[in-house]
Amino acid sequence: MLRLLLRFLGLCLLATAFVALLGDVTRSVAGSRLYVTPLGEWLMALAPGKMALAQAFVERQVRHFIWDPVMVDLMRLPVWLAVGAIGCLAIRLGRKPAPKFGYSSR
Repeated sequence: MLRLLLRFLGLCLLATAFVALLGDVTRSVAGSRLYVTPLGEWLMALAPGKMALAQAFVERQVRHFIWDPVMVDLMRLPVWLAVGAIGCLAIRLGRKPAPKFGYSSR
């Protein structure tokens, strides 16, 4: 059941990544320049107040140096790349395990 849920979640995330890629391509063609929506901008549009809370939590609870070099660079990734990578990972985790070679299945 968990594998089914992971595969479904992965497919939904891949569909979201494809829609985000189409949105970037449409803006790029309409504006006659390359336009890529960063993940941070997209998350700010979804939940404006939560990013400041997340930053404060990471700096206070985890480590201060995790936010600046790591999280800031992750927030600069394109939305379609970040969401697509998480979707591929979910599909990969939801696969059936490979059969063991050399062992009887009976």
